[in-house]
Amino acid sequence: MKTVNYEDMIMKKAMNVFANEGLKFFGIQGKVKEIAPTEIVVLETKNMFMDYTFLMEDDTYIHIEFQTTNKGKNDLRRFKTYESLLELQTNKDVVTYVVYSGNIKNPISEYDCGINTYKVKNISMANINGDKVFGRLKQKINDNEEITKHDLIELTFTPIMGGTLRNDEKIVDAIKILKKVDNEYSNDVKSMLYAFANKFLKGKDLEKVKEELKMTELGEMLINEGIEKGLEKGRKEGLEKGIEKGKIEVVKKSIQKGLDNETISDITGITIEKIELIREAIS
Repeated sequence: MKTVNYEDMIMKKAMNVFANEGLKFFGIQGKVKEIAPTEIVVLETKNMFMDYTFLMEDDTYIHIEFQTTNKGKNDLRRFKTYESLLELQTNKDVVTYVVYSGNIKNPISEYDCGINTYKVKNISMANINGDKVFGRLKQKINDNEEITKHDLIELTFTPIMGGTLRNDEKIVDAIKILKKVDNEYSNDVKSMLYAFANKFLKGKDLEKVKEELKMTELGEMLINEGIEKGLEKGRKEGLEKGIEKGKIEVVKKSIQKGLDNETISDITGITIEKIELIREAIS
């Protein structure tokens, strides 16, 4: 079974959902002109994939890499290759930002290569105080202030920030905050938080998050959608067969929302083995 890199998946989804706000969160100024391709084809027909590239309004590229490990110079050499090829193919300047999770606090940001020095801009999530984010958002809710997209992307990344709270406490607190927020992106954030839970938690801690999620609009939506699709298919194809097809549709949507196999199985009753096959088929 293929191992899922949840942190990488969540960060990429967050950039898809939030784009400009995601860049602001990482301290990157300027507006996105368009999301650029991440595939570079080199002469020996080897395809190289970057995590994220944005063409900015000033006609430069922002290249972002998400790292859960720290391999020092080897990582920087790889990023330099991406950056050089993108610059060569587009004739535009490129700046690389590297976002580290996994409690990585002081990764190297440059190395000497011949007479040159290659540099990236590092962002360590462990150096951001998640306690302050929770405190500020709770105060905004108490004061009936609007929760912005920037607030939501901060909330999304609290599980990999520093602070005094345990991972399960961070995720449960974030879900509780989202229950009080009326925003079109709330379900996206809930699904990303649950993916973090699947990465970091197990046993009773994971069950606690599952129960909290089931009481949210996202949990109710998935369950109700399964019932509705099953009844609709059932009218056309026979109840039993229709309900099964409805469940499969819910499995697909749940995978896209970032839920793990065990939770999807709890919601739909479909076996984990079958869910894994569906996951592989749509990936």
